[in-house]
Amino acid sequence: MPEEAIKEMAATSEQPPGNEPPRHLVSQEFFFLLQRIDRLDEKFTERIDRVESKLTSRIDHVEEKLGERIDNLRFWAIGAVIAIIAGFAGTIVTLALR
Repeated sequence: MPEEAIKEMAATSEQPPGNEPPRHLVSQEFFFLLQRIDRLDEKFTERIDRVESKLTSRIDHVEEKLGERIDNLRFWAIGAVIAIIAGFAGTIVTLALR
C-alpha cells in the first residue's frame, strides 16, 4: 500500500483494507474519553474551589470570634491580677500601720 494512501486513511480515520491495524496514533474514543476527563476535572476543581472558599470564610469567622473571646479573657485576667495585687497591698499597708 502506498505511503500517501496510508497517511490519507489515518487523517480521515478510515480502516485500511485487510488485517492491517490502523495507521493513526489514537482513536476517536480516546479523544472522547480525554474530553470527558477534562470536563470532569473542571467540575471537580470548581467544586473544590467552592468548598475551599466556604471553609475559609467559616474559619475566618471562628478566628474572629475566638480573638474576641481571648481579648475578653485577657481583660478579666488582668482585672483579677490587679484586684489581687491591690488586696495584698492593702493588707500589707494595714498590717504595717498597726
